[in-house]
Amino acid sequence: MRTDANGVASVAFDLPDNLTRYRVMAVASDGGARFGAGESTLTARIPLQIRPSAPRFANFGDQFEFPVVVHNQTDTALEADVVIETSNLALTAAHGQRVKVPANDRVEVRFAVKTESAGTARYRVSTTSGANADSATGEFPVYTPVTTEAFATYGVVDNGAIAQPLQTPTGVVPQFGGLEIDTSSTAMQALTDAVVYMEEYDYDSADAFASRITALTSLRDVFSAFGGEGVPTAAKVDERIRSDIKALIALQRSDGGFATWKREDEPQPYSSVQATEALVLAKLAGFVVPDDARNNALAYTRDIESHFPKLWGTQERHAVSAYALHVRSRAGDRDVAKAEALYRSDQKLALDALAWLWPIVDDKAIDSEIARRIANSAHDAPGAVTFSHGYDDGAYLVYASDRRTDGIVLDALITKQPQSDLIAKAVAGLIGNQTKGRWGNIQENSFILVALQRYFATFEAQTPAFVARVWLGDTYAAEHSYQGRSIERQHTLVPMSELSNNPNLVVDKAGPGRLYYRLGLRYAPSNFSLDARDEGFVVDRTYEAVNDGGDVRRDANGTWHIKAGAMVRVRVTMVADSNHTNMALVDPLPAGLEAVNPVLASSPRPPAEKPSDTKLATRPGWCCWTWFDHENLRDHRAEAYSAYLFGGSFNYSYVARATTIGDFVVPPAKAEEIYAPEVFGRSASDRVVIG
Repeated sequence: MRTDANGVASVAFDLPDNLTRYRVMAVASDGGARFGAGESTLTARIPLQIRPSAPRFANFGDQFEFPVVVHNQTDTALEADVVIETSNLALTAAHGQRVKVPANDRVEVRFAVKTESAGTARYRVSTTSGANADSATGEFPVYTPVTTEAFATYGVVDNGAIAQPLQTPTGVVPQFGGLEIDTSSTAMQALTDAVVYMEEYDYDSADAFASRITALTSLRDVFSAFGGEGVPTAAKVDERIRSDIKALIALQRSDGGFATWKREDEPQPYSSVQATEALVLAKLAGFVVPDDARNNALAYTRDIESHFPKLWGTQERHAVSAYALHVRSRAGDRDVAKAEALYRSDQKLALDALAWLWPIVDDKAIDSEIARRIANSAHDAPGAVTFSHGYDDGAYLVYASDRRTDGIVLDALITKQPQSDLIAKAVAGLIGNQTKGRWGNIQENSFILVALQRYFATFEAQTPAFVARVWLGDTYAAEHSYQGRSIERQHTLVPMSELSNNPNLVVDKAGPGRLYYRLGLRYAPSNFSLDARDEGFVVDRTYEAVNDGGDVRRDANGTWHIKAGAMVRVRVTMVADSNHTNMALVDPLPAGLEAVNPVLASSPRPPAEKPSDTKLATRPGWCCWTWFDHENLRDHRAEAYSAYLFGGSFNYSYVARATTIGDFVVPPAKAEEIYAPEVFGRSASDRVVIG
């Protein structure tokens, strides 16, 4: 042991060459005191090492060079054999190479590959040199570079058979998708696509977490009724709920409210009430919810009126107050007096607010008035009923929509008037207003799924005893038997490659009971080049060199060429035709680029943009203001969000680095209103070549 001039002691040990781990512990006594212990890990020098450097993701249609680095940690040059095995990656050249690796040096080996289909790509790389060897494995996702197109139709068969013509899509990827045939003795199967949408929803906000927790906790006991490609298992649903609870609580402020995107933001009253409901329902469903988080949220909800922004109008204030009373009631804190006082104070309550208050009031006159107002608000069509929410300009503050109102009113009708003939018609109206098997946004899907689960649990009373048979043209495609009450759902997938040209599909039922069926068609266009489209936003994307102007160029065909290793500025220009609420701008990355996160200390610092190129709004008089409220830089895309966007022209930019050599497909950049996705715009598809 040595002690230096500063009194610091050091000890030297001789270690054997084959030692890979050691522990060092120092213990001293001073008046009975014990000092702490330390531990470290030593990895011995492995003579030959292999390290793959796969991209974080890829798109179907990408072709690139898969880089592998071979390390020689000996004092002698080695001749090494390097091989690669892949799944969902097709090698377009040799599977193995022999290279010479200088002493104490490394050599990069590249394998030419292309993606085979959407899903997961897996690989194993190995190297040998005499007695020395090493191997490594890994995987990464392969995405579909265009928006997957999907259509679904639902129906019932009480007697006999139905025929459904099928138009087989052309110009599609044969390895992707196909015809899904789902049959069930319960209408629960009509919710399959909505559950998939909820589980795969991409925007990580308090609203998203709360909506998903609320819907999935309500559906857990009947989740096995769902199915089809991409539908999560019950275990995965529970895992998702636990993850969402943790993420939601991370957004809770000290006052009990919840911020939308990050905890540092101001809490939002409506989202806070919805988050409180999610925690209440999760606790009731048996999930672990910290008592302090739940209790603080309920305290915020009890005093919700003190948290309303000054600019809010009476309509949205009273709607959120009614929702808060509804949530408190679900938590066992039923405040009849406040509910009845709120009803008496405003005879112009929105329909959502009436439906939330209805199960809480005890006054018979108020009960009858609410029932009458809801019945008078029904828009009756043959076999279906819909409702209108009745909000004015403040609808966006509470994420209101007609379909969400349908779900909220249906839930109240089942609770208060289960004998009402409006219930079955409201269900038909909701099912009939699905688009591609789901509803327009996560708010709608959450409230509607909760209401329909209550309907299915309350009203399906038939005892099935039948056999369902399906023909696809002359091909006998499926046979499913249902005997007794069950939430079982049978699923048959006919791959896209096996679909003939425009066959008739026949669904037949033999025996008592009602057969529910779903016919779903999923496919991906084989043409990855999409034109720009304006449905409320004009979006354009360009790539610019950061350091050397020659690092980026665009050829006559529109393909972008980027020098390997270069820094690139990705610039997205967006023009909004008018004011928009709750909008998102999403820009997918090519697999050969990695976004540079400026928050990380280890990230390189590119030159600052010119003042004229900054991400500021172009509206005059607005200085030092970014149009977006929140942004994310993910492995495969960049995202920016705005709660309220004025009409005008806006820029968004970020820096990326070219890390992988190859030819890459780039899906369009897209802007959309999150709660009205039919209002959107996209740029054209791009192709990026890195080399």
